[in-house]
Amino acid sequence: MKLTQQQKDFFDTFGFLHVKGALKNEIGWITEEFETVNRTCVLNSDGTKKAAIVPFIDQSEKLCTLLEHPVVEGVAESLLGEDFNYLAGDGRYYSGDSGWHSDGWWDTTSKFMKMAFYLDPLTRDTGALRVVPGSHIVADQFSTNRGNGGKNWNSDFGVHGRDIPASALETQPGDLAIFNHNTKHASFGGNSKRRMFTLNLGAHATTPAQLEHLKYYLGAHIPPWAPRTHTELMRSTANERRMRHLRQVIENEGHVAELHEKKKKQKAQTVNA
Repeated sequence: MKLTQQQKDFFDTFGFLHVKGALKNEIGWITEEFETVNRTCVLNSDGTKKAAIVPFIDQSEKLCTLLEHPVVEGVAESLLGEDFNYLAGDGRYYSGDSGWHSDGWWDTTSKFMKMAFYLDPLTRDTGALRVVPGSHIVADQFSTNRGNGGKNWNSDFGVHGRDIPASALETQPGDLAIFNHNTKHASFGGNSKRRMFTLNLGAHATTPAQLEHLKYYLGAHIPPWAPRTHTELMRSTANERRMRHLRQVIENEGHVAELHEKKKKQKAQTVNA
């Protein structure tokens, strides 16, 4: 599946894209695998609290194949290029509201985006993803100076976060919700057990500046308990098509374990000081 030029222009201009029904024929097995991973990794038994597994699709051999699925790969290639990088992702049960935030902040040198799979029908008032169109643009005052971390909406604008003007991506299982990491997003009014998982993706780094951004991204996003970006399952079952999206990450993640160890020592020194 390749996106149209209009869809690509929409994403570049507004920082998000909603592809309806893209995986509706696959949603049965995708949901089954989500639940299997949840049971295996004990994500959250009742969904009453937010919980996450990182990385997520890497825990299931079948979910790993999403990286070379014609729809997922085609959409990602349309927005990031054929050699896009897979940068892991998470699986979650969401509970309650999720305040306004960005998932990172990058200038136009590099492009990182998130592809989200929601496994339950969601509307604006029942937890659907909301995005502020155009908030991914670095020079935009809203993005850089306002509403930082979802804490300043009343003081900055005099309204609750749920009343910020935004587009709601009301989804059905099988839809894809895609947004630039810079894009401000949130959700409001959701119930206690909203199922979703994501893929973090980035354009292939071709310049020294982009490689530095990639290394910084890996250092900031790989959790301390997983010093590698992907699981062994993701890599050992990869065909060449999938490896095209793993290789550059593998080649540039060597510093992460050392970085985590350094942070651990610094934390210990602070505690003992």
